[in-house]
Amino acid sequence: MNQKKTTALLLGLTMSLTGTAFAAPTDQAQDIDSRIAALEQQQSNLEKEIKELRHQNSQLKNQTHSQEKQLNGLSKSVKSELDRVQISGFGRVSWDNDNIKGYTDRNDNRRFYLDLKGKFKVNDDWNFNFESETNPRYANYVDANGTLKSHNGHDDEDGAIQRVWVEGKTGVVNYDIGRRWRGLGFQNILLGNETDGAVISTAIPKSKLTANAFYLTPTDKGYDFSVYGAGAQGQVGHGLQISAAIAKLNIGKHESMGQDVYASEPSEYLNTAGSLGFVLSAMWNPMKNIFLIGDYARTNGQDYTVGEWGANGYTETKYDKHDCTALRLNYRWSNINDPGSFQLYARWYNYARNKNNLVGIFGDKEWGALQPGSKGWILGFKYVPAKNIEWETFYEMATAQNTLYGHKNETYHRNFVSTMVDYHF
Repeated sequence: MNQKKTTALLLGLTMSLTGTAFAAPTDQAQDIDSRIAALEQQQSNLEKEIKELRHQNSQLKNQTHSQEKQLNGLSKSVKSELDRVQISGFGRVSWDNDNIKGYTDRNDNRRFYLDLKGKFKVNDDWNFNFESETNPRYANYVDANGTLKSHNGHDDEDGAIQRVWVEGKTGVVNYDIGRRWRGLGFQNILLGNETDGAVISTAIPKSKLTANAFYLTPTDKGYDFSVYGAGAQGQVGHGLQISAAIAKLNIGKHESMGQDVYASEPSEYLNTAGSLGFVLSAMWNPMKNIFLIGDYARTNGQDYTVGEWGANGYTETKYDKHDCTALRLNYRWSNINDPGSFQLYARWYNYARNKNNLVGIFGDKEWGALQPGSKGWILGFKYVPAKNIEWETFYEMATAQNTLYGHKNETYHRNFVSTMVDYHF
């Protein structure tokens, strides 16, 4: 009985344990599967989010790259546009002391001065240019006749744009067309003035020379004539350069050059230049830092005599010389980009008398220093104390013609001191 009970109890216990053993693995597997499924779902969601983030990041990179390209393109475009415009020039403060005799301002170079130039690039071959000059004087106008005027009486102080011209090329031909300052020769004694017109130039094959042809009209008030001609300029040997030109006037020897708008009564400008002129100019560098420059200009103007009644009675002044010579010796050259650089120079000139106060045809008088009817010396220097700043001072001693009415046959000793500081930009 007891054995049977014992056997039954063991069997029941065994069955109970077996049932428990079989049931537990099934529930745990289901739980693990659920967790795995949840983790897999989370992983899938994370992968989607990561994929979306990567997509967004890629889009951001593309947008950033696109913006960088746009900014770079915009920057290049702005730079390109800015490169098309160039502004340059210089400002000047100057002072002088001049005993010149004539109807001209003895204080003319006591002034402030601004030369403003602009260049606008049209394309790779053409530029359009302008220039504006402003000349405010800070001293009263005084001449040798005792005339005193306000220094505000000048008509070149308003800073208007006086000159516009175009420069360009087609193939090997260069063009310079419009109104600007132009000169012939290294020292501009045949022609050196503001002109309307055109200059066409091209390199001469198998040489270092450039040939040019021109048609130019001086713009000074009252004058009504033009000059046309041809010239050549460039290097012809070791240290030697030349510049030569021949110019023909479109008026005859005895025709008027225009109307004198400054005379109290209407009168015509006598033709003091003739119908033809030429200039021969050379620059030679024989040794280090030494430069010799020489210009000779001549016109075929007719001899003439001017008679006047003055304080000393009736006088006659002969105008029978029609050539001008200018020689210059330079020691070194100043350089506005090289502080401490300097230049020393000596000049000698001999200019023919001229009733219209012209040099050559319409040569440069260099701020009034080189007057027709004068012969003498100029000694000067240039010095660069700091980058883009240049100081120049010179002293002139010359035998000059008195151009006051009734005294034109007289000469006097001219003393002229000038000093100026230029600020380049």
